[in-house]
Amino acid sequence: MQRRGILKVTEEVLHILSKEKECSVQHLASSTKSQWSTIIKILEFLKRINLVKEKKGEVTYKAERLFSLKS
Repeated sequence: MQRRGILKVTEEVLHILSKEKECSVQHLASSTKSQWSTIIKILEFLKRINLVKEKKGEVTYKAERLFSLKS
């Protein structure tokens, strides 16, 4: 499998978030076939430039983080 650049993965994340209301880090990682650590870095950057917002989800052994595009 060929390696994709971070910008390509970021475009895929934005495309998925535009289709769906809220997505978890795990859902985005499996949809883009990327590592969750890469997805977290992308989402933190998008949050810093005010493109996405974060909401807490269910709390099991680890708190779920849900992300959505800002309207």
